[in-house]
Amino acid sequence: MALKNTVLVLTQQLDFHADLVIAELNRRFVPVVRFDTADFPLRATLIARSQAGSWVGAIEAPNRSIDFDQIASIWYRRPTPFELDPTLSPSGQQFASAEARMAIGGLLRSVDCLWVNHPEKMVTADYKPFQLKVAGDCGLAIPTSLITNDPGAVIDFFERCKGEMIYKTLSGGMIVAESGDIVSIYTSRVTQDDLRDEGSRVRYTACLFQELVPKKVELRITVVGEHVFPAAISYEHAERVAVDWRTAYQDLRYGIHQLPQEIHHKCLALVHKLGLRFAAIDMIVIMYNQKSTPLTSKILLNVRYSVLSYVQPIEICHRTLQRTSNPRRRPQHARRSIHD
Repeated sequence: MALKNTVLVLTQQLDFHADLVIAELNRRFVPVVRFDTADFPLRATLIARSQAGSWVGAIEAPNRSIDFDQIASIWYRRPTPFELDPTLSPSGQQFASAEARMAIGGLLRSVDCLWVNHPEKMVTADYKPFQLKVAGDCGLAIPTSLITNDPGAVIDFFERCKGEMIYKTLSGGMIVAESGDIVSIYTSRVTQDDLRDEGSRVRYTACLFQELVPKKVELRITVVGEHVFPAAISYEHAERVAVDWRTAYQDLRYGIHQLPQEIHHKCLALVHKLGLRFAAIDMIVIMYNQKSTPLTSKILLNVRYSVLSYVQPIEICHRTLQRTSNPRRRPQHARRSIHD
C-alpha cells in the first residue's frame, strides 16, 4: 500500500501565500505537489481506474505527478478554470469543461484525506445570508439587514436606519464590464439621492442592505484549525475607507489585536459550524454610550476562506502547515462540542 503523505496544493501559478507554505513544506521534507486545474486537459493527462471500490491512478503534468493513493491532504487554495482547446466550439468547450469538472472534482472528492477547505463547505459558507444566520447562532452580533427586490421595502428600511444605510453585494462583487475589464463593486453608502435616482433598479435582482454601523476599529480575524489570529486594520486617510477598506489598500496599516476570550471562542464556533478548517472573518469594533460609559461591541460583517492575514504571516503559515502536513492529528480539546 502506498504511503499517504503528499500534500496537494490546488492554486494558480501566482500565489504568494501558497509559495510561503510550499517552501516551508519543502524545507521540512514533506512531499508536496502544486497543481492548477487550468493545466487540465491541455498540459496534464488523467488516468484513473476503479479498483476494489475505489479509484487508483494519477494526474500527470510536466515535472510532477499526482497519485491519488498518496494524497494525505488537499489545500484548496485558488485553482483557476480549465483551459480548453480553443478550436472547440462554444458548446464543445462548455461540454468539455463540465466533463473535466465532474472527473477531476469527483476523483479528488473520492480521496480519503483532509481538505483545507472542502469545496462543498466553501460553497455553503459563501452564502452571505447563511453566514449571518450561523454567526447569530454562535452569539455574534450582526448588522440589521434587509434582502429584497422591492424598492418600497428599501425606502422603509432606509427610514428605519435614519438614513444610515449601506449596500453590499451578495456574490462577491466582481463583474466583467462590456470592455472585458474586471470591475469590483465595493460596499457603498446609500443616500436619499441614490434612492430617488436609482431606487427602481432594485427590482432587477435581490439586493442586500444593512445599517451603517459607526466603527472604531476594523478586524481581520484569521482562523486556522484551533488557532485564532486577530489583526487590526487602521488607515492613514480614514475618509477614503469610511465604508469599505478595500477601496484604498495603499492607506492601510496592520497590527495585532487582542480579542476578548468570548469573541475568540465564538469565532472558533462559527468556523467549526461552517465546516471550515481555515477562514478569515471581517468584524468591526464599535463604540457607543450607555449612561456615559463607553462600551465596545464586535459585529460580524463577512466570512472569507481563501485569505491569509497581513500580520503574523509566519505563525499563520506554521499553523497552516500543521493542518496540511499532519491531517490525522487532532488537538486534544477539539473533541469538545463547539457549544461548550
